[in-house]
Amino acid sequence: MTLSRREFLTLLGGTALLAPGVHASAFPLRGTYALAGVVHPGRGAPMPGHAVLVRAGRIEGVVPAKTVADRPILAPENVSILPGVINAHCHTLHSARERRERWLLCGVTSIGDAASPLDALPALLDSPPGTTATASTCGPMLCPPGGYPLPIHSPKHGMVAATPRQGADAVKRLADLGVTRIKIAFEPGVMPEPWPLFDPATAAAICDEAHRLGLGVRCHVEDLSGLGPALDAGVSVIEHVPHRWNDRGRIRSVLTPDDAPAPYYLGLLERMVRDGVTMTPTLDVFTRTPWNGPALFEPVRAFHAMGGRIALGNDFPYRRTEAGMPVREMRLLARAGLDKAAVLEAATVSAAEVCGFTDRGVIAPGMAADLLMVRGEPGPDALKDPLHIVKEGVFIR
Repeated sequence: MTLSRREFLTLLGGTALLAPGVHASAFPLRGTYALAGVVHPGRGAPMPGHAVLVRAGRIEGVVPAKTVADRPILAPENVSILPGVINAHCHTLHSARERRERWLLCGVTSIGDAASPLDALPALLDSPPGTTATASTCGPMLCPPGGYPLPIHSPKHGMVAATPRQGADAVKRLADLGVTRIKIAFEPGVMPEPWPLFDPATAAAICDEAHRLGLGVRCHVEDLSGLGPALDAGVSVIEHVPHRWNDRGRIRSVLTPDDAPAPYYLGLLERMVRDGVTMTPTLDVFTRTPWNGPALFEPVRAFHAMGGRIALGNDFPYRRTEAGMPVREMRLLARAGLDKAAVLEAATVSAAEVCGFTDRGVIAPGMAADLLMVRGEPGPDALKDPLHIVKEGVFIR
């Protein structure tokens, strides 16, 4: 790399300014350095002309770029710096190598595995620093005898709890194995005979024990009939957007004739906002089904307009959803009414909260240095091809 006189003098003074477009490998930044541009912290307003200070894999702070004089600076022209993207709802890519190749190299620095067999936990928990996408884990989904996911997935994906005591014990067992979240379902399915659902006492015991241990509870809900019982139990996250409604055998629309959520549905969405329950809509997977349409998008639009928290996840690999940067999910969230800032928040800080990550998802002091640099605004087009990917302070790209 050829340095200008100004850059050479700056380097002598202790600060290296990299020329635009220069790959990090041409001037490897390790240990202590800064990334300068427009900083998008994940939540809050962008900060033009600022630098993210990195030391030993952690973020030290965010300061005006012109004040940095104690470390090298990577400062390409017209770049945005944002937290690494998190896909909060995916399955099956368990090994550290798979997570590196299919997620991290595309800029997805962490994933939320939303239910896997017990024998997958060791691989999911294997995340050597700076090498692979960090995984949040649930282990098998807790379910009543014969309940979802048992009718359609491998028995290894479910763990049966028939009583409150069994439910609480199952939570303790999973916590001892290192899971970061608990997963349950209120899912009657679409068959003539509904699948069994948790009784209220067992569901509440599961949620109570999980919360006592500091674990959030993620709940699979596709049918609106399951949303109220899930909220009654005390879940933290609704996975998917409820888009059909079997009301005690009567098939009803989740929308009014003018495509607004039905009054009962609106009331439950308002309750979610009051209770701080997040929604991970997984629009990507459902738009590949016959349910594609207003029943998917209008509840998300209404929930977002109420101030509800939305997290990004695409339910990889079901129905041909893809690994890598979840650009299609981002575009679908925008179609559901989220602006660019809200989509970015869904893909970073809200996704981190859903997964139980307390040290990533935002650019702030003390957080892991999981960072992306992209050209221009951090929209889906730019995120398809990040300029630089940093994982716990290590340049991956």
